[in-house]
Amino acid sequence: MQKIDRLAQRFAALTLPLALAACGGGGGSSPAPAPTPPAPLALSITGTAATGAAIAGGQVDAKCATGTASATTGTDGSFTLSVTGGSLPCVIKVSAGATELYSLAEGSGTEVHANVTPLTQLVAAQVAGGDPAALYASFDATAQAKVTSTAVADAITQVSGALAGTVDLTGVNPLTATFVVGDALDQKLDALGAALTAAQVSLADVSAALTANPGAPAPVVTLLKPAAASCSSLRSGTYRALNPNESSAEWNAQLITVDAAALTVTEHDGNVVPLTDKGGCLFEAGGGAMQFMVSRSGIAVVRDSSTTTAVETAVVLPEQSIPLADLAGEWNAVQYTRSATGQPLKPVGVTFTLDATGHVTAGNDCLGMAGCTPWTSLPGALQAAAGGGYTATSATAGTLQLFPFKTADGKVSMFIMPPAGFGFIVAAKQQSSTLPEVGGVTRVWDFTINGSGFASALSEMEFTVLTNDAATQSYTRSRTSDGRIDGFTIESPRAGLRHRAAGTSQINTGATVSFSEIIAMPLPGTGITVYTSVASNQNFFGVSVGKP
Repeated sequence: MQKIDRLAQRFAALTLPLALAACGGGGGSSPAPAPTPPAPLALSITGTAATGAAIAGGQVDAKCATGTASATTGTDGSFTLSVTGGSLPCVIKVSAGATELYSLAEGSGTEVHANVTPLTQLVAAQVAGGDPAALYASFDATAQAKVTSTAVADAITQVSGALAGTVDLTGVNPLTATFVVGDALDQKLDALGAALTAAQVSLADVSAALTANPGAPAPVVTLLKPAAASCSSLRSGTYRALNPNESSAEWNAQLITVDAAALTVTEHDGNVVPLTDKGGCLFEAGGGAMQFMVSRSGIAVVRDSSTTTAVETAVVLPEQSIPLADLAGEWNAVQYTRSATGQPLKPVGVTFTLDATGHVTAGNDCLGMAGCTPWTSLPGALQAAAGGGYTATSATAGTLQLFPFKTADGKVSMFIMPPAGFGFIVAAKQQSSTLPEVGGVTRVWDFTINGSGFASALSEMEFTVLTNDAATQSYTRSRTSDGRIDGFTIESPRAGLRHRAAGTSQINTGATVSFSEIIAMPLPGTGITVYTSVASNQNFFGVSVGKP
């Protein structure tokens, strides 16, 4: 028995090293290598970069939710980006000399198509809510969240609507459509380039206007109309000519057509009026009897002595269809109206509030610098008029015609016509004013309208800002022609208005002149300011049209 135990012990001693060696516990063997992880999938982005002509040799860069990539465009503008470990969405930039354009890629999968053109630049700006360069510069989680299928589809709809009549994008996705230089999509780029040249605007101008007017393409449509060679703010198209002195409904708010290239105005009855270019966006007709002063926004103010011994005034504004929702907010208005036939026109300040459905929810009459009196009854809601604009019915004023106008930077004004012969109303949505800079120069055409509704002689004036004071919200200015100095307080008597107290000033000849008290209302973004007398012994309505 003992011999058997000894043999078992010796056998165990011999087999233990072998067992340890087999388990790797000795010194000579290596562990099995770990499996190689699969290479990260690459996101492939293909497209074409073009402005009409192909962008050859352009630098292409992409920033994605994960990953970045760069490439160079071929001679035909084509490119391929391989984003290692990339995931959507992406923002893409093409740079070539002074040209810098952006595009977007969204969705799912590992292969996407994304062109880079002026059209994609407009779509990217809509999605970004501003300059797409900022979206590219900081493509963080917040920026990435903007680039969704819904947002891109909505942006394409906005761009398509704004370019209607210029470029037909019906059924076209400019980001993903496959195209080569010379095909149908490329011809749309050529059409856009030709329209920008004819309108004397840049792609950046159109992009900014689109961003400032979401859901309301009318200002962009206006901006893209062909412009006169000598005055970029006079554009071809349909205009609304408002003349409160006209008793006939077909004339006091007639639609006219302007041909900016031929410099003609065609009235609603087919009569063609040639315009004579006097330079600086001033035009004349009828041997000088009619003067058209075109503001930077495209609104023209007309003085017309061709049919009467007194000078009538009209406002000519590009016809636009503005949604009711864009009119919602607080408004200032100046009425220059008469209470009964035969009575003189008198100025009355007005404030009113519109909701997004066109209902007037509050209103006040405000006389001069005195407090305001709430309206005892409110006009009916605004109703779309078959002939354009809106109508509203007031228990005291009857049926009003309202014609809104929106500037490229999204500012809204409104021109309101009471029943014929009862004057006119000019309104501007309230917004805060800022003090002008010291040294700033303003050049204007200026005239006043008397209580009979007729205009004074036209004056051309230039003013230079001398001082401004943030504490008192006031500034002073000097008139170049004679050195007269006057001053205004902004945001007075209400937001968006300016008040000038009556005063005196010494002029260049050494004489002393006086000036009257007025309340002025700039129409934001238009280059036009209207103003009224305040003193009870004075009665006038003034118009200043800034020279573009």
